Amino acid sequence: MQHQTRVPNVRTRYDLFSRILHWSIAVVMIYVMIIGYSLHFIPNEQVYTFFSETNMSLATALTPLMMIRFLWRYFRPAVPYGEMLKGHDKGLVHLLHEIFYLLIFVVLISGFLMLEKGFQIFGVIDFPRPISNVEVNRFFFSVHRGSCMALAGMIILHVAAVIKHHCIEKKAILHRML
Repeated sequence: MQHQTRVPNVRTRYDLFSRILHWSIAVVMIYVMIIGYSLHFIPNEQVYTFFSETNMSLATALTPLMMIRFLWRYFRPAVPYGEMLKGHDKGLVHLLHEIFYLLIFVVLISGFLMLEKGFQIFGVIDFPRPISNVEVNRFFFSVHRGSCMALAGMIILHVAAVIKHHCIEKKAILHRML
């Protein structure tokens, strides 16, 4: 009789909830950033107001989703990198993900704190101006603008890393989030 050893069930992809959060947040974040930059080129006040308030409404919805995503990572089942990443590369990936989370939160929080007037969330719920000091609002506008640029750079870096690992090195890194 041969002795069989059980190999623990090693996860190769994230749970469905994590994947849904990741892709939902990614799509909304990219849309909000594109529209946010595009607002500077919209001369029509009604069109500007529509897209601006839609953007702020989406960012408001995105904020609790990001909090859930941030907290869920401490409770979700682990998905080891296995042979895909080792040593310093794994540490670098973890550091970059922490910076990614931080930048997203800075973008969202500074976006609210820069508001010089309130708005209605999806035209239904009043969201008042959190700070009524124009100088403070302008400071947070600068923080928002800078953090948006840094976040755009992180998104480009993230997509480039996925392309490098998945397409060039032929590692199944993308499969983890699909």
